[in-house]
Amino acid sequence: MMNRPGSLRLTWCRRCVLNSAVPGISFDDTGLCSICQKTPPEDTLAEQRAASRREMEDIIEKTRGARPYDCVVAFSGGKDSSYVLKTLVEIYKLSCLAVTIDNGFLSRGVVDNCKAVCGALGVDHIMFTPKTPFMTAMYRKSATSEEMHPRSAIQRASSICNSCIGVINTHMLRIALQQNIPIIAGGYIGGQLPKDTAYFRINLKANAQQRAVAVRRFVGHFGEDAADYFGLPPNAADRDVVVINPMLGLMLREDEIIETIGKFGWTRPTDTGVTSTNCRLNDLGVYIHSRRHGFHPYIFEMADQVRHGLLDREAAVAKLRALPEYAQIQWIADRLGVGHNEI
Repeated sequence: MMNRPGSLRLTWCRRCVLNSAVPGISFDDTGLCSICQKTPPEDTLAEQRAASRREMEDIIEKTRGARPYDCVVAFSGGKDSSYVLKTLVEIYKLSCLAVTIDNGFLSRGVVDNCKAVCGALGVDHIMFTPKTPFMTAMYRKSATSEEMHPRSAIQRASSICNSCIGVINTHMLRIALQQNIPIIAGGYIGGQLPKDTAYFRINLKANAQQRAVAVRRFVGHFGEDAADYFGLPPNAADRDVVVINPMLGLMLREDEIIETIGKFGWTRPTDTGVTSTNCRLNDLGVYIHSRRHGFHPYIFEMADQVRHGLLDREAAVAKLRALPEYAQIQWIADRLGVGHNEI
């Protein structure tokens, strides 16, 4: 049975927007959540961000120019990945390959935004479209069940988004391996990932057994085709890949990001809901997650932005309350073959 927001008596952090429906969150006598209590002072965080940037820049310096492409960018066409692409090309002078996954629910404006940004930056761009029957089956299962992902995954994304992210991340690894690209870049911002993941190295040999277990799990949930989208080639274990998330080392308000990429011709889509700038499927994930778990899947992201002064608390609360109605997302559910009683 799903918990609708408001059906529980919730405690809300007096500083950010985390509430007591979020697993593992507690509050002190003053109403401050456990995450805010553990957050270091801003000057300490600034030092940590600077250190992460320096280490990331050291990796970039060691790999730049050795191959046709220095970096493959997971380019959704949304605001954050567009800003990342701009940063890597203009600030770090990397030769980038932008790769977009067409999941069948991209905003009508995404292709135009991708062309505009990549054209302005002089970046090669690939659009990859997975098989529609597989993606539909994956989304249908993700909409009706939480079994395919770890319990901890619900804190930062809906089940639908977690499945999609898995396909995207695996495809970026495949491209990096196929084209001998040393770096993969993502557009994740604070709250979407732990802060210590501004960069990290993937040892594919060490991760091979863990990945094999995950692939078997996904095959069990999504069918045999899942091996093609969540698995890696047999020789993948011979390589290491570095993943960077430059946005985790930056402190930018959404309006600053949009103003910057707007100079390249990027325009905000009007058909993706409140919390996405590229995907129309996102609203279904928000609808299901909020009612199933009692909190918005973007709550960690918004709480992080509020905590660091990048988003007004009132604006965050308004976004969290702007939940889609079923009538708005019924066309998506119908397209996936999911009934209202199943979600």
